[in-house]
Amino acid sequence: MKKLVKITMILLISSFSLAFANSGPVYWQGYPSSDIMTVDKDSPIEVKSENLIFDFSDENNDSYSVQANVTAEYEMTNPTDETQSVQMAFPYIERLSNVNYENIKITANGKEVPYEVYAGKTVNSYGNSFEENKDENFDFNEIVKTISKDTYEAENFKADEIGKLYSIEIKPTTDIGIDFTVDFTYDQEKTNIVIKNFNSFNREDEKVRIASGCFESQVAEIYVLGEDININKISGYTIGSSKEETNSFTYELIEKEVDVKSYLLGMKSYSYGDFEHISDVQLYNIYASALDKNFVNNLGFCMVDDVLEINSVRIITLVYTVEFLPAQDQKVSVSYSTKGTMDKRNTSSPQYLFYYILNSAKNWNSFNNLNIKIVTPQEAPYIIDSNIEFYKEEGNIYTASLEKLPEEDLSFTLYSKEKVTLYDKIEGRIYRSFGYFAPIVIGVIIIFIIIISIIVVRKSRKSN
Repeated sequence: MKKLVKITMILLISSFSLAFANSGPVYWQGYPSSDIMTVDKDSPIEVKSENLIFDFSDENNDSYSVQANVTAEYEMTNPTDETQSVQMAFPYIERLSNVNYENIKITANGKEVPYEVYAGKTVNSYGNSFEENKDENFDFNEIVKTISKDTYEAENFKADEIGKLYSIEIKPTTDIGIDFTVDFTYDQEKTNIVIKNFNSFNREDEKVRIASGCFESQVAEIYVLGEDININKISGYTIGSSKEETNSFTYELIEKEVDVKSYLLGMKSYSYGDFEHISDVQLYNIYASALDKNFVNNLGFCMVDDVLEINSVRIITLVYTVEFLPAQDQKVSVSYSTKGTMDKRNTSSPQYLFYYILNSAKNWNSFNNLNIKIVTPQEAPYIIDSNIEFYKEEGNIYTASLEKLPEEDLSFTLYSKEKVTLYDKIEGRIYRSFGYFAPIVIGVIIIFIIIISIIVVRKSRKSN
């Protein structure tokens, strides 16, 4: 019996080790890729062929999903006897702060083409396996509307409106820090307020107190639009206490006038990401629309963190121009990296789902000969599901050739085995039910089976 207990303990420890080794999510959302589109629906340019490659062989997978290097090369022709300057768009779903511009390359006849970046609507719900009509986010007309250099027109302010910025530099003189508060009054019908580096807001009629824990020197801000506020008191309290005032701090209050556009664009200095490819107009529009929405929803009050919607997943459209001489053919290529949706809810190992939006290509004058090549990753070398038929070649290569665009957008699923087995489904159900704790549950089930088997064997031996 002691030996049985010892074996059980070893198995339990192994089970917990397995749990920690596999303590990842069972679902990780990915986003689709898309064909390029013509901005002008009446463009005469024809697509003679497209060679589309998904290459997973780099094994550059730094998240819970697998990454593909995607290249879409188009052989295009200008069938007219006039020069055509064609504006093209490549929609891309990602957080603006996460876009890796080094991995995005657009060429025409081998020469790199410069592009402009336009930020579209957020698509936070995309990738939900229960969501229908996923391609609604890629509506052609909606994407074209975002290709604009117009400045966002807000309901609650104007871009050149002058506001008052109160900057308060706080310096605690104690190692344990302080709670810092500002009391002021304002008319919420006539004033809009943005605060930075405060994490508490209490309002009673026109009286307001904002507060923040402060452990080292920092600058807090109050930005006022409309009628000015009346600052009544700036106080410090012993950390964690709302009643015990302390003088263990110093502060300096600076006031200056700043227009809305300058104030909002200043936020990029403390926003995470590389924004040098994004114009000031695009950045202002993102910040201004978020601020406007928060003023409406929060009765004229907003925290800076609520403005930083720049980190939301959204449609980002890269727009560029290719010039075609009369009767000229050109090879236009777009290359980038993308990650699919990892889904481990119904199988023992992850399924990787990829979507590629083809309906945008239907806006060309004509489109022929779509050739697809997929080089699958080592950890998921098999295509177990797709909406078009692929031919399995040697190694991890799948190919397909179509004379015309398919009726539906391309989708395919990668898996570690050639098919999903019953055992995979049972283990997947456990993962879906218990999430991070699934390895422990599986370990306990295995241990239970082993113990029962040992007991049965021992009883059988005794009876003999």
